Amino acid sequence: MKQPLFALLVKRKLGFGANRAAKRRILFNLLLITLVVSALVFAQMFVVSMSKGIADKYALLGNGHLQVHTTEPVDFFPYSNVIDVQKVGQSYALIYSPSANKMVRLKGVGDSYFSELRSEQLTMGEPYVQSESNLPQILLSTTLASTLDVQIGDRVALMLVSQSSIRPQLCIVQNLYDSGYQELDANLVFSDYELMARLFQGKEETYYELLVEGDALEQTKRELKADGYAVTSWDEENYAVATNLNTSRQAVLGVMVAVAILCGYFISELSRELVEDDKYKIAMLTLLGATKRIIRRSYFSTVMVVTLVSVLLGTLLGMAFALNLSPLLSSIAARSIPSLAYYLLDFSIVIPWLDILIITLVLVGVSVISVIFSLRRVAMIEPISCAHFD
Repeated sequence: MKQPLFALLVKRKLGFGANRAAKRRILFNLLLITLVVSALVFAQMFVVSMSKGIADKYALLGNGHLQVHTTEPVDFFPYSNVIDVQKVGQSYALIYSPSANKMVRLKGVGDSYFSELRSEQLTMGEPYVQSESNLPQILLSTTLASTLDVQIGDRVALMLVSQSSIRPQLCIVQNLYDSGYQELDANLVFSDYELMARLFQGKEETYYELLVEGDALEQTKRELKADGYAVTSWDEENYAVATNLNTSRQAVLGVMVAVAILCGYFISELSRELVEDDKYKIAMLTLLGATKRIIRRSYFSTVMVVTLVSVLLGTLLGMAFALNLSPLLSSIAARSIPSLAYYLLDFSIVIPWLDILIITLVLVGVSVISVIFSLRRVAMIEPISCAHFD
């Protein structure tokens, strides 16, 4: 008797065989919770993906995943997780054009530096075709070129400053690159490694950039340190950027969790409304022999079914929106909207499973607790109260 009655009550509360008003209420709450959850999942995926995209830009173009600080010839490929090794030199210089000047980070790289992995992070124009000039060539970003008001083939001057002298060097802009993130592009200039060594005569900082498999950074770093190498990672070289990215991600996750808690409280309001509207029916069921426990379980199960279905649909909907966001981001990036200039819009969408799990578990957990407290009012409904409803 108890199980059939319980099943019947849950079906009726879910709208099966109920009137239109009851169905609309369930569908409205189902839709509302689904939209809230989808927005939470979408926002978290967007922020995490953008943060990872920025981190990838700095790792692949700025410093590599790992930096081994040695000038001696070393073979790093015996380390199983290393996928690319480049010897680079770097220093700082003032770059001058007829219109402007700027302090930049000058990075000397070899011919094999812009591999397929790095080239995927860039868009480039048509390179300058060398004429009779013997001037060295450098690679500027479109952001820096705009600041200096120069184009491919124009001449710029590098002012190389050392402890004992100031030396100018005239160069030709070979090509312009665009990584999609102006904060990185604004002061990064690439040159030939041999030119770097010749200009600074050994006073530049020389190290090896290592690219490693995605999840093996810390493991490879430990292995290299165990072998006596001085090793740093991209986040140590760019501490402020890495800290800001991590703080932003954690802050957004905190906001999403707070919204999930509010949504969980809203779900308890659904149970309160159901009980408030069904006082007469609850009193009648009690008079007919139904226990308060069965009645509470039926309302609890109804709300939890709505909640779990909404969470599932909202999660899938949020993921679907986020995973199909790339064409829209590419279109926005192509419009060159000034207010979005310092945001990265060219990144791959990743699914932060742990973050999504935290958000959904908090929402469901708060819902369970708040609904249990909300359904205590069922025990306050006395059977004799049904006499007051006609």
